[in-house]
Amino acid sequence: MVADLVRDARSRLGLAGIDGPDAELLAAWAAGSSLGEVRVDMAMGRSFEADAVARFLTAVARREGREPLQHITGSAPFRHVELRVGPGVFTPRPETEVLVDVALEHLRRHRPELGSGLVLDVGTGSGAVAITIAREADVPVVAVEQSPAAYVWARRNIAELAPATVLLHADARDAAALAAVGVEPGSLAALVSNPPYVPHASVPADHEVRWFDPATALYSGADGLDFIRDLVSIAADLVRPGGLVAVEHAEQQAADVRELLADAGFRDAFTRRDLAGRDRVTGAIR
Repeated sequence: MVADLVRDARSRLGLAGIDGPDAELLAAWAAGSSLGEVRVDMAMGRSFEADAVARFLTAVARREGREPLQHITGSAPFRHVELRVGPGVFTPRPETEVLVDVALEHLRRHRPELGSGLVLDVGTGSGAVAITIAREADVPVVAVEQSPAAYVWARRNIAELAPATVLLHADARDAAALAAVGVEPGSLAALVSNPPYVPHASVPADHEVRWFDPATALYSGADGLDFIRDLVSIAADLVRPGGLVAVEHAEQQAADVRELLADAGFRDAFTRRDLAGRDRVTGAIR
């Protein structure tokens, strides 16, 4: 029965150090149903078809090895969309939704001055930030990604979820590449990024992060701020007066990021916390 399968899987995953609803989520994925439907199946004493049982048991074994849930199911929720994810791309996290909130608040509050101004998402990864801003703010967005592997995932997600978004396979420091898609000095209403910000010596404790997230999406110099320094310089050139720059960062980096922004001539720097109460996103106005 479904209840027995899930109970056994929950125990196995618990021994592997995995808490939460992963067993039920894998059961829903294996059966092609919703989490609610699986819970009804469990309560009613129902059974899965043989092929669903086989898929479920294989998936549980993979999760026991600490392969990310999202890699097994092939998708990750982010705000109001489901993104395709897998090896080679950073799996979007709920805390990054704070970055989207900051951007949306600024774009909506200042629409009379900024109009439907252009937004640049640097290091788009799966496309999560670019897609949700494009869909929810109804503004033109350019997403740039340097990693060939991550670019493939971004291309799939953007084509399905925000096809008007321009995706650029390039280094964001390449001014000529940006100019070719209309990103020029003073052209941006906002520049946003969830950049790499982990110091090289600080290996993440989570197995899923350490073993499966690409290193290029994690590490950035001795203090973790190398890429953010480049972002601040890029934003100082590209963001128009009254426009926003906003970046995600580690909790202990907030003061340093505010200082970098102030030194580059940005004003009114602020830091927003995530749902866990950790400093997570810092922004400032050009």
